[in-house]
Amino acid sequence: MTSEPILHLPDSNKPVRFDNRCFRCECSATQGYHNTHLHLALTRGLKCHPNDNPPTVKETLLCGRYLREKNYDGYYYNKCQNLRRDLREAYDEAFKKYDVLIMPTIPKKASQFPSKNPSLSEYLEKAYELSKNTSPFDVSGHPALSINAGFSHGLPVGMMIVGKMFDEMTVLNVAYTFEQMRDNV
Repeated sequence: MTSEPILHLPDSNKPVRFDNRCFRCECSATQGYHNTHLHLALTRGLKCHPNDNPPTVKETLLCGRYLREKNYDGYYYNKCQNLRRDLREAYDEAFKKYDVLIMPTIPKKASQFPSKNPSLSEYLEKAYELSKNTSPFDVSGHPALSINAGFSHGLPVGMMIVGKMFDEMTVLNVAYTFEQMRDNV
């Protein structure tokens, strides 16, 4: 069995990081039932305890508020929606040939934790590099899950399984089959 790249997304850290910020601030929405009581409780909690949130949450909230208050007339929201559509179409094209996509959950070997008191930029850099392979599916809506594929130098290696839109069952079946094979070796 060989591995071949079937989808080419931008490699540069700068555009990917910008796109991730764009998606987090303007494009991350869910469809379906919205629990209004939960939303109110979360909003109250954020207002009462803003410093209890990690820097990544604070940055996302500040970015969203900035874009909303600057009133760019929906420019960035619409740009993100177009990027979302393009991303979904690129993955849908790959799924014309494959039932699932398998990739590492994190696109690099596990790295050391940052220093005890990292700078804000070091903290954010480390945090965002962990979601480089996972965040596109938060945006595209394709079902994806990560399972332990094994260990390397004592650290777990995650395997992400991604499926076609609305085909969660195939993703779950592939994960279950892999777990059965892994555990019986």
